Amino acid sequence: QKKKMEVDLTQLQSEVEEAVQECRNAEEKAKKAITD
Repeated sequence: QKKKMEVDLTQLQSEVEEAVQECRNAEEKAKKAITD
């Protein structure tokens, strides 16, 4: 049972990491759009 929880946690962390990355990409695009 504990093992499954750890796996779920790892999966969640990588999903959060991905979301953060996408957020940063969107911010970069927005900044470029403003400066252009």
